[in-house]
Amino acid sequence: MVVIFHSFKNFKHGIFTLCLLINLIAWIGLFLFRIFSTFLLERAAVPLISFTNITNIIKHPFVATGLVIEFIVFLLLTFWLATIAIIGFKMLLTESFNWDTLFQKSLEVLGRYHLLGGIITGVYLLGFLPFLHFLFKTPWLSNLTLTSMVTEFVSRNPFSLVGGQLLYICLLYFLIRFYLVLPLMVLENEGILSSLKISWQTTSTKNFWKKFWLALIKVFLITWSGYLVILLLQVIADWILPTYNLLAINYALFSLWGIVSLGISITLAYTEVQITNPRGTFLLEFLLIAITFTLSFATGKALFNHPINPVTIAHRGVNQKNGVPNTLESLKKTIKYHPDYIEMDVHMTKDNKFIVLHDNNLKKLAGIKAHPEDLTLAELKKLNVTANNHQTKLTDFDTYLKYANQHHQKLLIELKTTPNNATDFANIFAKRYYANIIENHHQLHTLDFQTLMILQNDIPKGNLNYLMPYNLTIPEENIHAYGMRYSTLSPDFVAINRQKHKLVYTWTPNSRLAINKALSLGVYGIVTDNVSQLHVAIKEAQHWSDAERLLQVLLYS
Repeated sequence: MVVIFHSFKNFKHGIFTLCLLINLIAWIGLFLFRIFSTFLLERAAVPLISFTNITNIIKHPFVATGLVIEFIVFLLLTFWLATIAIIGFKMLLTESFNWDTLFQKSLEVLGRYHLLGGIITGVYLLGFLPFLHFLFKTPWLSNLTLTSMVTEFVSRNPFSLVGGQLLYICLLYFLIRFYLVLPLMVLENEGILSSLKISWQTTSTKNFWKKFWLALIKVFLITWSGYLVILLLQVIADWILPTYNLLAINYALFSLWGIVSLGISITLAYTEVQITNPRGTFLLEFLLIAITFTLSFATGKALFNHPINPVTIAHRGVNQKNGVPNTLESLKKTIKYHPDYIEMDVHMTKDNKFIVLHDNNLKKLAGIKAHPEDLTLAELKKLNVTANNHQTKLTDFDTYLKYANQHHQKLLIELKTTPNNATDFANIFAKRYYANIIENHHQLHTLDFQTLMILQNDIPKGNLNYLMPYNLTIPEENIHAYGMRYSTLSPDFVAINRQKHKLVYTWTPNSRLAINKALSLGVYGIVTDNVSQLHVAIKEAQHWSDAERLLQVLLYS
């Protein structure tokens, strides 16, 4: 408590105002980037931005150039905001704070280093993002989900998990040793090499590391003590005012406290010097607080005004590896767990028929180097496929669909198109299965935006969803529902879709922590490989108090 009191005593409004302003600019910047990404994808009908889609993007120079420019602008914006923070805090220390001078000097530094400064700042942001996420629950940080995607990727097997952790520890060590590089470049006009040398020498002493660990502990105590106080307020509200939903207010307080604690953390590093308050900042500070609180409150209200009751979806028709994915045998077993939908994948064959299969290459499942589109349906059905210690034959879509209909099991059908068959696939599939899909209330989804648009000519929008691996765009008016990778889910994305009356499905949270994240954000549907565990998690989440739900959002957003 002494640490917290001392920090508040030294905390100054100028730092808070600076942090508020930087957060708001970053928040607006991210929103504008998403608008621009959406504009590019719509104009060129490029389905998505991912490593698997690089070839398709390159074929559209307009999109490729635009995305490169957007990435460069993002780096420059990040560097500019870091420059504002460094110069602004220096001004507060020297009692020479002036807004005009601050922006003028920051733009001068941006012009001096431009892309080099952006790359360095980007590396810092990437390296420290997990800690920033954990400590400072600011609105714009909750929208930066890159570290969640990386964590999901490296956690797929023990070897990549251990290797990823070791690499990250090495990266953190060097980032800490070089933490003075940006301040030296911005304030002293030092070159990159001399800045690296000075920072390395300065951080080589035992005294530095002692101060570093002490400061880290203080920051943790301060930030989380504030969050716990807000959670305590929610607990009291649950007890005294159970009929009033105060979740949105406390969610907004989380956002504000994240910014306050960031300012306090900066102050902690300079307790031995006098920090002054600039004149005339109270009105600006009040305005920034009002804007930040209002935006965060709107997000919280959209998130929490819906009960936790998501649609349950068995990913690729399996539950806990009970069969080969996307086969009739696994469908028969998984139906017994009563998922609302069974998600499965469909490829078009050489003879324009449809096979139930996920991968575009048969090497992993069947041990042959071939694509589904290279073989006829009869040839594909003869193949033995092995996975999850089970072996069976591939299933044609008609057989799979017939069995599901007979057992009143709704399907979530992913259309797996290729550049060679996208148009034919959509037209043939829609013509052949339109009536069946409507009658039995099945859903379709696809990663291919062009296929989605073609299907909308024949299939009602309510039966179509658009899959997005990465949260880089804003909701479009002509899309009814989104399927989003769970690691890229953010409160803002879910809230915006809620406000626009659009549905958000998420895939594929398999651990209990990942499922709880999806549940706390109130998504419409959850696609998982462990639907039996999902049923248990939903029952428990439906008995969460408001404070427990707020805690889940705090931990995972």
